[in-house]
Amino acid sequence: MQNTHYLKKELYEKIKKDSTIFDFLEDNSLDGLWYWDLENIENEWMSPKFWEILGYEANEKKHLCSQWKEIIFPEDLEEANKNFYLHLKNSNHPYDQIVRYVHKKGHTVWVRCRGKIIKDTNGKPIRMIGAHNDITQQKNDENNLKNITDELRAIIDSSLNGIAAFKPFFDEKGEIVDFIFTMVNREACKIVNLDKEEIIGQRLSILQPANFKPLDSLNRKTLFEIYKEVVLSGESKSLEFYFESDGIKEWFKNKSVKYNNGFVCTFEIITKEKLFQEKLEQQLKEEIEKQCKQQELLIQQSKMTSMGEMIGAIAHNWRQPLNTLSLLCITVIDKFENSNLNKEYLYKWIGKVKKQLDFMSHTIDDFRNFHKPKEEFKKIFLKEIILKIVTLISYEFKINNIQININIPESISFICLENQLQQALINILLNAKDAIISNNIEKGMVNINAEKNDSSIILIIKDNAGGIKDSKILKRIFEPYFTTKNQSQGTGIGLYITKLIIEENLEGNIEVKNIKNGLEFKIQLPILIK
Repeated sequence: MQNTHYLKKELYEKIKKDSTIFDFLEDNSLDGLWYWDLENIENEWMSPKFWEILGYEANEKKHLCSQWKEIIFPEDLEEANKNFYLHLKNSNHPYDQIVRYVHKKGHTVWVRCRGKIIKDTNGKPIRMIGAHNDITQQKNDENNLKNITDELRAIIDSSLNGIAAFKPFFDEKGEIVDFIFTMVNREACKIVNLDKEEIIGQRLSILQPANFKPLDSLNRKTLFEIYKEVVLSGESKSLEFYFESDGIKEWFKNKSVKYNNGFVCTFEIITKEKLFQEKLEQQLKEEIEKQCKQQELLIQQSKMTSMGEMIGAIAHNWRQPLNTLSLLCITVIDKFENSNLNKEYLYKWIGKVKKQLDFMSHTIDDFRNFHKPKEEFKKIFLKEIILKIVTLISYEFKINNIQININIPESISFICLENQLQQALINILLNAKDAIISNNIEKGMVNINAEKNDSSIILIIKDNAGGIKDSKILKRIFEPYFTTKNQSQGTGIGLYITKLIIEENLEGNIEVKNIKNGLEFKIQLPILIK
């Protein structure tokens, strides 16, 4: 052992004589050893492996405390010194901390440093032995997962719906008698008017005892009973109910899904929608009562019913992927907090999130049923009809930044089936809207022009959605059930219905062709004499 450091020699001898030192080394997986002379405080032997993890050759560094103190983070050195003196005072206090060093190349290396005081026969501390473990990769993984978790939490908190997770509370017989809040998002806190810290860990019966009272809107069942059914059966539940208690007086739409041994609940306030629906129903009822003998009103009633079904379907198909997305985020967060999250699992669930986001980029706008009501021909003014249609669909166009330009003389009038014409034109305009959204047109535009000659009305509808490049697809655009959309996004009957109305019911003609940046629909309607 020529030229071997005296402390290294001494350590070998100590290991031979003192089995506790060997046990210490054996119990710890090491990325370096150190042996410190407490009688000559500057002298400390560091094994080569320690310097290697910091990017140095062993011969670059001297066996001195000052060598590693130069590259340790100052605040971490302060913590290490504090623990040293506590351990020196009381050997039962562990000398165990995570510290940061500056690598030779400049990046941070995380090291767990543990040590043990060695005393002489008189109980005087004379040496200290220690071990290092490089935990840099672990720390980097933790930081990456924390960033992902923070992003998922942000997604959940950005939801316009309230989201809460619960675990069951059992009695001594193993029966579910309550639920405990385990997670809430920002919107949920806003609805119940409590901070997150006031909710998490609390029992549902304490924060919202009304959940245990029968509700008329749920056929006298309690929300607790329904939540319990979800947990025990695994079957999801979707509800609409009126909740009046605990300072809340609102209509709610609620979906509960089993999660682990508890459940996750997403909910939104729909009071405004309910009130609007009730008001609309009342107005419709009054109008029907006043004009129930008029056939036109019966047709309008049927149309409003179909429109309501369509709007309900659209709302449902937007809401479901939002709920699913929230649940996916909660699943990943739970996996992270229980240290079960790995890259394979993470990428799997991120893929599911992306599928939901892709599905949400579409809407269901096709009319699924085509009815031919008993409607009479009457004189109409074309511009007036167009304005009615635009008013009906204006919201969909506004939120998607699509402009509708109308250039129709107010004097153009003719004999026609008003409701039939409206339905046909709505189908064309909604189809244009879908194409503009699908092709990511930033400033969508639809132009509607019309002119009148001696025998017919010529109506031209143009969009800037990019057109249909494939001539074979363009030729089939009016075929029944033909669509380029996913099945969940369209039925392929909208334009088919339009063609039937124009050519069979209104005795006209419809053509479509590509133009610069879009499509042009040309509709020719006869000036009928009835």
